[in-house]
Amino acid sequence: MKSSIKICALQVITNSWQDCLVIKNDFREVEKKEKRTKKKVTIKNILSSLEREDQVLLEKFKSQTKFDNIIITALNDEPYVYNNIFILKENISELLELLDELSFIYKSDKNYLVVKNVDTLIINECLNVIGTYPNINLTLVNDEYLLERKEFIENKLQVNGNTLYLTTVELLNLNNYLQDKDNTTLLLTLTNNIIGESKIIRVKKYTLLSDILDNYFKINTDNYQVIANGLMQGYEITSLTNFIITDDIFAINIINLPSQAEPKCINCGKCIDICPSGVNPLSGKKIAKCLDCGLCSYICPGFVNLKEKLKEYKK
Repeated sequence: MKSSIKICALQVITNSWQDCLVIKNDFREVEKKEKRTKKKVTIKNILSSLEREDQVLLEKFKSQTKFDNIIITALNDEPYVYNNIFILKENISELLELLDELSFIYKSDKNYLVVKNVDTLIINECLNVIGTYPNINLTLVNDEYLLERKEFIENKLQVNGNTLYLTTVELLNLNNYLQDKDNTTLLLTLTNNIIGESKIIRVKKYTLLSDILDNYFKINTDNYQVIANGLMQGYEITSLTNFIITDDIFAINIINLPSQAEPKCINCGKCIDICPSGVNPLSGKKIAKCLDCGLCSYICPGFVNLKEKLKEYKK
């Protein structure tokens, strides 16, 4: 991390002034470039890399020697989150090459790169290079909620058999592990609905959120809420002071809090009708099938946070 350093005087508890260093985070990563040797894409190398780097991703490959289908998606369910499509745009050649190699070593019959049909710019870029990989099918889908989840996209594509499902972020992570690339930063979507501004940035892992907000956004109101990981499925950050950016954080939304009456259920039944799993958010019926997707809270005309209420039923 490159930092600005200056000498200043500090009055310590003893009421004496002493020289000290003040190091300010400038959010830049300075790395000595070293020549790296790319590991051959083999099942053995994939497993050894993931065992060392990523236990969650390892579970998708563990004990598998063949996949009937491989699905790579550049979809993000959450509104105002663009990480997967951004990763594809930045690394399209590398990702297609790795997908091609995966399809060969795992002997997959069908291979899909899935993009929303409204993302016209990246579609054109895909069409320019995908002809080199005849076994990869560029698949366009409507902008529908929950297609980022494996079970929903498999149903949409009507695929059967053993399927490897990865997002473009996960595929890039695998590529970086195999090439022994830097893994100390992550991609973050920042959205400030108060001023209508969005940014996609790379940040050092374990950076304080308060430092990021101070650097990228000037918030001129106290009537706002900060949501981590999306407006639909995310959660409120109650303390900005100590919140750090870890591997599982991919988006930060800053939203203005409208003045409204106390949330109140009007027994309209919309939350029950919209649930894709048939859960009753009011009674907790079929709670085991809850996807934690947030649709019930989204549709509620009484502004009841049903998503949080369902968490109480799960306890």
